[in-house]
Amino acid sequence: MFFLLRAVDRLNQFVGLSVAHLYMIGASITVYEVAMRYFFNAPTQWAFEVVMVVCGSCWALSGPYITMRRSHIAITVIYEHAKGRVKWWLDLFIILVSMAAIFIFAYSLWEPMVSAIHGLERSGTSFNSPEPLILKTLLFVGAALYSLQLIVNLIKHLTGHGIPISSELPGD
Repeated sequence: MFFLLRAVDRLNQFVGLSVAHLYMIGASITVYEVAMRYFFNAPTQWAFEVVMVVCGSCWALSGPYITMRRSHIAITVIYEHAKGRVKWWLDLFIILVSMAAIFIFAYSLWEPMVSAIHGLERSGTSFNSPEPLILKTLLFVGAALYSLQLIVNLIKHLTGHGIPISSELPGD
């Protein structure tokens, strides 16, 4: 069973680290667009939509990796003052609330994603990219991976096989 848990960790680590590089592509396209628009008075029709897809994809697919590492932005006023079992219960509460939220999010994404895929939804702009199709699909995939990672984190938490906060996988 722990082989499967580690496989989910590895998958989310691979996906999270892979998409991180796309932010540089988004930034480069943004710089290109600014130069074309303000220095050459020749704005592009495609830059905004491409940057939205690239950065939206990164955001959607990096959440599971951040969850695997337990590196979210958090308000820790109460948590930092808690000791021992209280921290264990707070961690359990956080995982359960996160699971409820992401399951609802994934469920709400299913129908729009299926509709976008079935109708090959496009943006309707002059560039007419498949931005809605790509983003709706990747949001669902990201939510599914996030849900899977939360289940893994819950099992690790309940069995005592968790990883230290914000640390890499053992052996990496």
